[in-house]
Amino acid sequence: MRFTTKHFPAQPKALRRLAVVAALGAALVATAAQAGTLVAQIKDKNGAPVPNAVVYAMPVGGPAPAAAANATATVEQSFFKFEPFVSVVQTGTRMRFPNRDRGEHHIKVLSGPSVFEHKVYTRKEPDPVLLDKTGQITLQCLIHDWMNAHIYVVDSPYFGKTTKAGSAVVENVPAGEYDVFVTHPSMLVPGQISPSMPRRVKFDASNVQVLEARLELVPKAEPSRRTPPAHYE
Repeated sequence: MRFTTKHFPAQPKALRRLAVVAALGAALVATAAQAGTLVAQIKDKNGAPVPNAVVYAMPVGGPAPAAAANATATVEQSFFKFEPFVSVVQTGTRMRFPNRDRGEHHIKVLSGPSVFEHKVYTRKEPDPVLLDKTGQITLQCLIHDWMNAHIYVVDSPYFGKTTKAGSAVVENVPAGEYDVFVTHPSMLVPGQISPSMPRRVKFDASNVQVLEARLELVPKAEPSRRTPPAHYE
């Protein structure tokens, strides 16, 4: 994976929004005082934007703030697809798995640091799962084998996921040095996060760091939604 980084210094206080038009062609929202913004643009080996890449920053020389005690996230089953296909959460988050379909699903962890399995009946929801170990969790439905998803559990609250345009924005990163990692399900090593080598960046008060990275592969597309079979009521 190849990286380039660009540094945009802090602007006067009167300017409440920062734009990185040259890098992304999109405006960025304002950042909090004494905090920076990480903007990532991820492309594949052919130069096409990569969606569903995970970007996260780890503080150098000390731990990141812990997740809130009530932190939750959701991966639902809808139209015979896991939504979202890729999730990223901080350790200590509880993950919900509601079933929006008119049919049963059987969720199982194929690989990852947390092991669980649920039979999720029609429009029901099992108890949330506490994700307290870092790593990449790969899910599959044992009834509908095309249904799979990935959950990244990281030891940092400073993370994001790229859009269809291949861009991600991580805001409110406190001033200091960070190691920034990029990963994607196509880089999977079972049970591990499998990130690229980190890029060290330094955030000052309200500055913007732009990270551009190119994967040495072309990721597979995420599974598509499917229409429920006619016999499901």
